[in-house]
Amino acid sequence: MAVEEEPLTPIAGIDLRFLNAVITEDEGEPILLVDDGDVQIEFTSGMNGSWEQAIVGAQRLASTALEYAAIVRRRPGPS
Repeated sequence: MAVEEEPLTPIAGIDLRFLNAVITEDEGEPILLVDDGDVQIEFTSGMNGSWEQAIVGAQRLASTALEYAAIVRRRPGPS
């Protein structure tokens, strides 16, 4: 399934230095909560659609996060 690329406009920012991520569930549905002490984001599988779509989305998120970590790792630390 191809994902249509649209410009992204952030509505909130999460400070990775204070990131806390946990997996929980609500009525048997898995939920990923990401929090930095100020902002909390909930990732769910959605009410409609297939598990396959949710799995692809979760893998896309994980792959992009790993790529971001690799980019940050190569940069020099703050002066």
